[in-house]
Amino acid sequence: MLSKRHRQQLIKTLVRQQRLGTQQGLVKALGTVGCEVTQATISRDIREIGLQKSRDELGRPVYSLAEGDERRDPQAACARMLAEFGYAVLEAQHLVLVKSEPGTASGLGKVIDELGDARILGTVAGDDTLMIVTSDNQQASDVGDYLRKLGG
Repeated sequence: MLSKRHRQQLIKTLVRQQRLGTQQGLVKALGTVGCEVTQATISRDIREIGLQKSRDELGRPVYSLAEGDERRDPQAACARMLAEFGYAVLEAQHLVLVKSEPGTASGLGKVIDELGDARILGTVAGDDTLMIVTSDNQQASDVGDYLRKLGG
């Protein structure tokens, strides 16, 4: 069994060498090199490594390693993800919903969490919808406006 550090290094290598765009794809790729892991482990590794999800030239999802400058600027990473994958930001009382391309909500949740905005109490991601919890209606409105401005 590989240590966490070695497994994450292996993930980085696989992402550089192959077009991998889903967590299940990463699980299978690791399995082919003898590293059996669960989807939950991959999900944590993706977050810790800072893998970014984007689209290749054919529009297919693909993981890539974050570039140094973008990792240091959470606002830039969030703006890029919102512009590329988000298509609606809606408020519902103290909640903000971000509708996105299938398979991208968790990545959006990650970059929104990394903003460190005190108005955001937490995020919950599905496949194509992200729910952001704020403490009141006004904060939800403010966060929604902020995200729409960030995403262009």
